[in-house]
Amino acid sequence: MMPRRLNVQSTAWKENKLILLIEDEQNTELTDWKDSERMLVDSDGLAFIYVLEDEEGFNYISIGHNHWNEVKKALVEDAVFVVQNEKREELELTAFSREMDFLTDNIQGNANYGQQMEDEVIKVFGTEEKAQ
Repeated sequence: MMPRRLNVQSTAWKENKLILLIEDEQNTELTDWKDSERMLVDSDGLAFIYVLEDEEGFNYISIGHNHWNEVKKALVEDAVFVVQNEKREELELTAFSREMDFLTDNIQGNANYGQQMEDEVIKVFGTEEKAQ
């Protein structure tokens, strides 16, 4: 079965927690989902994909570049990352910070991800200023 892709529609803060709000027309119970503790990159779509699992397969939570500034803020503040559905059920994304650190470091200077993805990652998460 093909992975199901759910786009983050918006973000919200609650104390030291960044909430990634998704729309799910199938009304899936988040309690049925399991954290895969890994992320993928969608270079063409300028998105990071957090992978979750359920009985039917994989669910891709797509975090488009329009949400990256909030993600960066949450990383800097060492916040907790959670995904939330329309029923306000939440699931903590336990490996989010670790995976983002790895991917943003790996993307910089790596032509495999494409120039636009690399440029956007450097602009938001970049270490260009550290190198200077």
